[in-house]
Amino acid sequence: MNKEELLNKYESPLYVYDYNVLKQRCTDMYEFKESLSKKIGKKVTMHYSPKANTNPAILKVVKESGLCVDSMSPFELSIVKKCGFDNSQILYVCNNIDQNEMKLIHDNSLLVCLDSISQVESWGKLFPKTDIMIRINPGTLGVGHSYKVITSGKSTKFGISQDNLDELLEVAKKYKLNIIGVHQHLGSLFLDDKISDYILGVEVGLNIIKKYFKNLKIIDLGGGFGVPYTPDENKLNLNKVVNKLEKVLVPFIKEYKSVEEFKFEPGRFIPCESGKIIGRVTSLKFENDSWWIGTDVGMNELVRPSMYDSYHEISFITNNKKEVLANICGNVCESGDVLAKKRKVILPSVGDIVVIDNAGAYGYSMASNYTGRPRPAEVMIKDGKDKLIRKRETLDYMSENIIWD
Repeated sequence: MNKEELLNKYESPLYVYDYNVLKQRCTDMYEFKESLSKKIGKKVTMHYSPKANTNPAILKVVKESGLCVDSMSPFELSIVKKCGFDNSQILYVCNNIDQNEMKLIHDNSLLVCLDSISQVESWGKLFPKTDIMIRINPGTLGVGHSYKVITSGKSTKFGISQDNLDELLEVAKKYKLNIIGVHQHLGSLFLDDKISDYILGVEVGLNIIKKYFKNLKIIDLGGGFGVPYTPDENKLNLNKVVNKLEKVLVPFIKEYKSVEEFKFEPGRFIPCESGKIIGRVTSLKFENDSWWIGTDVGMNELVRPSMYDSYHEISFITNNKKEVLANICGNVCESGDVLAKKRKVILPSVGDIVVIDNAGAYGYSMASNYTGRPRPAEVMIKDGKDKLIRKRETLDYMSENIIWD
């Protein structure tokens, strides 16, 4: 079914996922873990982060591919359990949660990763003598496509810095908590040119572990495996990442003999390239020496360009030939609702189809009803056949929780 047929069947705009691409990225991560495990002689586990995309159709492919998951909210926990993941396959990685959520984690017998001394104290009061993981901030400059997704260094809210680890250990001792694992995450999206930054962060984290923690069983080295968004970027060389990790981890393991498992948390890498948004061109105008192409894909469907100034490849299905420099916009009444600025494209006609690439991660999962627009449907394409995997929201659905009295 072509894109015109998909929009006629499911309405516009629409999220469309390619099963084959999704499955291949899951296979890439499985092969990564198998290769690294063989090289270092330790268990390696990949925990897909559902915040990138929580659709059950995607999570089921993750599970079928032999990967695990993390969760960071009760909703995510509910979804991954319904998709068949058991407690041993779920790591609860959280940030600034309340006691009710802590009780939910404990009642589900999940391993929790806490990222502040205050949170460790709260957990200890509720559940002394339990096993936990903690998140450290190695202090190195993080990696990411935007400062908003960098999660290491002095300007991030995440983790416990080396300066405060002595206090952490005292709190853990006070409540007889057993710290069995340490987690760190530098940020989201690194490619080949930033592998060395990632490895440096790993080295710093491992040195902190050797200095402050004894007999850890689990070390979580986060994720951030990137995908190319711009035409001049190349795919991440996973073999290079494995080889560089091997050189760092093998000497560490020889010295730090208690470690049994290394975890990684690929989020974006798995669904990103499988997803596209397709929509319609709704208006054209030439104002103030610029072309403005209006579409029905607004920041409520894809917020990344507005929030992070992120790049997505955008094309039009059109019979036109004229090439122009244009700003491509959505239909939300905000100046920030711009998908691309000064982009060289073929000037479409009203009614033509717009295609936005690499929308499978942090696309639908960050979508909203801002300005009262329903979130779109999601469709999976497998073996040339389309399958609806999430219905388009209706106005009645959006209104059902409103109290009118």
